[in-house]
Amino acid sequence: MPLKRENIMIRKCIGCGLELQSIDKLKPGYVVEKKLDSAEYCERCFKVIHYGEAKLIDKKQDKDDFIKKIVCENLPIIYLLDITCISEETLEPLKSINSEVYIVLTKRDLIPKSVKNNKLISYIQNKFENIKSILVVSSTKKWSIEELYNKLVKDKVKKCYVIGHTNSGKSSLINSLLELKGNKAYITTSLVPNTTEEVMNIKLDENLTIIDTPGFINSNSIVNFIDINKYKTMIPKKEIKPKIYNLRPGFMIILEELIRIENNSDESIGMVFYLKNELNYKKMKVTTSNELKILHKQTVIIDNMQDLVIEGLGFIKFPKNGILTIYTLDDKIISKRDKLI
Repeated sequence: MPLKRENIMIRKCIGCGLELQSIDKLKPGYVVEKKLDSAEYCERCFKVIHYGEAKLIDKKQDKDDFIKKIVCENLPIIYLLDITCISEETLEPLKSINSEVYIVLTKRDLIPKSVKNNKLISYIQNKFENIKSILVVSSTKKWSIEELYNKLVKDKVKKCYVIGHTNSGKSSLINSLLELKGNKAYITTSLVPNTTEEVMNIKLDENLTIIDTPGFINSNSIVNFIDINKYKTMIPKKEIKPKIYNLRPGFMIILEELIRIENNSDESIGMVFYLKNELNYKKMKVTTSNELKILHKQTVIIDNMQDLVIEGLGFIKFPKNGILTIYTLDDKIISKRDKLI
């Protein structure tokens, strides 16, 4: 709805929350002047929705300051976690939230059906004590969306924040909730990080208002180190079929010419990749040449109680211990976490 400021009507993009303007095409919120009084979306959101264009906006948000601000308001918080990319960085904000928290594990449709929901829930329960509820959902398939809404209403939640890292599925979840209540799904969704630019109050019905927020930037995500259009092709859109490799000593796997993993152990290492099905893998003997120009080298000691996370893409599971040498565009892309499944 337009806002008034000194008798001037202020219109905001319903997709990202930015104030619409027709003065500077290079600045956020731009629309052509003749559409300024009627446009629902800014030009960027319109192109994302209708043409799938990818345009990354570098607008960093201070996680700590933002969390302190919303915690002071004492409103319940829905915290979203993308199941395919849970890492220490995406879990870290939960350590400083002492409000009532509902954790929503998103993108359930991408994880194999053989993985049980209670296993995913237990993973989070074992890490955090003051969680009100944990739900596993798929906004694409509409799994457990109504369960989430009913849970909030039953708990007499009238207003709550929805927060999480970029691409955690906040906009898709909110659109699913809007559709559940018979409303138009209008929040801009995209594989482009940080699609939502401003805080937006969204009234689902007389029972519940949710507050959409810009996503926290994952500073370790691979999206920060490759072309955004390349990144879009690497994100899974359907159920992941794990790829299993047995890597003998002296052999390596090259993934999409972006990551090179060498086995420096004395024994073979089994590796189970939970990444987009169509990604390109090359398995070969280790060579001294590095034509991939991936400059960061690190030695990683792994065991069967840990996963190796490729930040922003997925993870690798290991049946037993081993030593790997990994070359990447940046060493922050790779992290370890407790085994998920």
